[in-house]
Amino acid sequence: MGRARRITRRAFLVATAAVAGGVGFGVWKAREVPANPLAPDAGVSLNPWLIVDGGGVTVVVPRAEMGQGVRTTLAALVAEELDADFAAIRVIHGPPAQAYFNGALMEAGLPMPNFALSDRQRWIGAQMAALPKVLSLQVTGGSTSTVDAFEKMRLAGATARETFKLAAAARAGADTAQLATENGAVLMPDGTRLTYVELAADAARIEPPEVMLRDPGQWRLLGRALPRTDMAEKVTGSATRRWRCRGWSG
Repeated sequence: MGRARRITRRAFLVATAAVAGGVGFGVWKAREVPANPLAPDAGVSLNPWLIVDGGGVTVVVPRAEMGQGVRTTLAALVAEELDADFAAIRVIHGPPAQAYFNGALMEAGLPMPNFALSDRQRWIGAQMAALPKVLSLQVTGGSTSTVDAFEKMRLAGATARETFKLAAAARAGADTAQLATENGAVLMPDGTRLTYVELAADAARIEPPEVMLRDPGQWRLLGRALPRTDMAEKVTGSATRRWRCRGWSG
């Protein structure tokens, strides 16, 4: 199974490096939790990668789609753990924000193979991984998009899923162990379905729990061919940008 992680409300402590004292930018800055930049006009944003509103689930992809399929792959990372209906989710590009820093960018550029690292090389890599966060480097390149997003966007989906279950349990007076999730809804013991849309407002008031990432043997989406989420818009010429962050919209 995946590793348990503690997730703070509305933001994640993601890709935090084990930075030793004395580094110029300071340990406190490397460990600072980036704020959630999303401020949807209607609906709820539980974390920087997910919006739930009256229209359903929207996944925020922070890397540029340049034909490499990142808009589809990164959306699938969230949808896999969220138990969302992949065919029904919307995908938008993320706004400029520190929360979307590419933690794999500089680490990937180190002149050493990543399959046989010494302890010292791992330490150096950890320092380099902290720099994009401190510098707010939201960059697409170097084949790092999936490497950077692989855990953090799955955590976004898993944490939201478990928070929706807590909201459903509180509403129905049930135990979360009795609940399941499927296609954007929480399934109650009596068969009732409570959609994420119905639960979003309640979930926004709940402190997210610790979560476990799913074992690859449980994956439904990852590792499989999926329809490109950007294809229809590009073919029809209807592709647009629609997002908003605090203090800036576009």
